[in-house]
Amino acid sequence: MSMTRLASWALAPAAYAYAFSATSIPQPSSSMHIFYDSTNGLHRDIKYHPECPDRIDHCLDGIRRCFHSDDSGPGVSGFHLVDIAAVNSEVSSHQDYSSPLSKLELEHATTILTNIHAPHYVDLLRNKCEASRQRRIDEGKESLGWIGYSDGSDTYLTTESYDVGVRATGAWIRAVDSALGLQEAGHGWDGNCTKPVGIALTRPPGHHATHSLSNGFCIFNFAMAAAAHALSVDPNIKISILDWDVHFGQGLMDILCKCSNDSAEYDWTSNVRYASLHQVPAFPYEGQSRKVQGIYRNVMTIPIQPESTWHCGYKELFTTYALPFVSATNDWEPDLIIVCAGYDALDSDELASVNLVAKDYGEMTRLLLERISRQTHRPALVFGLEGGYQLRAEVGGGNLSDALVETMRALHT
Repeated sequence: MSMTRLASWALAPAAYAYAFSATSIPQPSSSMHIFYDSTNGLHRDIKYHPECPDRIDHCLDGIRRCFHSDDSGPGVSGFHLVDIAAVNSEVSSHQDYSSPLSKLELEHATTILTNIHAPHYVDLLRNKCEASRQRRIDEGKESLGWIGYSDGSDTYLTTESYDVGVRATGAWIRAVDSALGLQEAGHGWDGNCTKPVGIALTRPPGHHATHSLSNGFCIFNFAMAAAAHALSVDPNIKISILDWDVHFGQGLMDILCKCSNDSAEYDWTSNVRYASLHQVPAFPYEGQSRKVQGIYRNVMTIPIQPESTWHCGYKELFTTYALPFVSATNDWEPDLIIVCAGYDALDSDELASVNLVAKDYGEMTRLLLERISRQTHRPALVFGLEGGYQLRAEVGGGNLSDALVETMRALHT
């Protein structure tokens, strides 16, 4: 990362905070904000694909059902659902808050993406989507159309995928600002947010997207974008990323390694730690052994054996290795913890073979909260949706929505 590109971040916080404070998001309260994009369905495959728009609808339905508020205001009890899309036909029926991302926020999200990804990669995706859209318009067709698979395998693109990805980035950035209390103060973080949790309910997932490659359903790396944004607000804060998606987020490790090997005078990656618990063997067939790596010893891979359950294998690895790595009193006390909240380690999920049940995710969240309570200061928390593809009702062990709800119940207590 060049100093020129890094310097552009220095201009971001003040201008960006102004844009964010002007949005119609509810003011400080004990509620947590859940940011989603009601137009995420513009990114979809032309045939069956497990990574589909129904995932978000499924999650929102579960949240509304389990956290229904008896008052007449928007949102659900304990949480504010905030739609960041420019157009939202559902807002009147669901009474969610509508707070579209501003032009400045979208520009900021794009800047962050070009700092964590190779700029030519971001430009290539944008140009491909825009050119395909314009070609369809010139041919008298509907502007929305399917382009193909960007990785030649299972990561698809439509004419709107780039824009959906930028809006998803904006949602994760909003979640960071909500957790850090930036929308309350309109400027830098003061560490006194009453409910330091933000949630980004977005798709596609992002943790497989590398510095210059889309793969594993992912086109942009939202968790790393969220971390980069937080460091643009305060370059001195410490950030831990905890990834409990069942697949290793090799994209996060790739970006951390690529940027730490850059010639920039200021290396922001020394302020970021990443821990991943993931099934081995499984896609992407990396992170096969438990070890700490990186020039700053800031990446920990924790492989999980197939058929592991919470009480047989998973809990021990989570508590013995993952939690102490992301939060260690008097050693590494992060100011922000970003959870890559994938729910595909469920026994019912067909994309892997770990046997967790929905309530295990609530227990993981409670153990994380207990762990950070030992710190000398309370870190902000951001949860962002990654994988999780089981949408059928009444499956053994629960589905995506059930697991997300258990996470939220633990956060709400």
